[in-house]
Amino acid sequence: MNLQDAFVENLKELMIDNDLSVKTFCEKLDIGNSELYRCLRKENLLILSSIIKIADYFCCSIDFLLGLAPYLSDDKLNYTPPFNIAFKQILSEYGITRYQLNKHTKISNSSIDNWYNGVHSPSLDNVIRLAKYFICTIDKLLGRDYQ
Repeated sequence: MNLQDAFVENLKELMIDNDLSVKTFCEKLDIGNSELYRCLRKENLLILSSIIKIADYFCCSIDFLLGLAPYLSDDKLNYTPPFNIAFKQILSEYGITRYQLNKHTKISNSSIDNWYNGVHSPSLDNVIRLAKYFICTIDKLLGRDYQ
């Protein structure tokens, strides 16, 4: 199953379990109705910031939402800090410089610098690449450590 299929399946189950209509859900999370409907029809995947909102709302892991974790854990996750804070923390924890990250992943220096300085957050594809590089969960990469 691909990321989009797993995400849609898991999101639908969470919405049903919590008795949420698409309209109510979108209002609570400030996500556009059309954006969510396109996602549910599997026309496109939500952007990372919307996926984070959903994970924070349901207190679940992003890895579970994307089908990268096999089950919904009872563990509670912290809310997601700004990416640049989590990014600096993971670089420090793993002892990796921005130069080394660029060299090993071929992600542009400008993108890495923008993430580091809080100018932009990475796309979902780049978050997945980074998680694979650091051999960690997406939640760990985003600073959503367990409480």
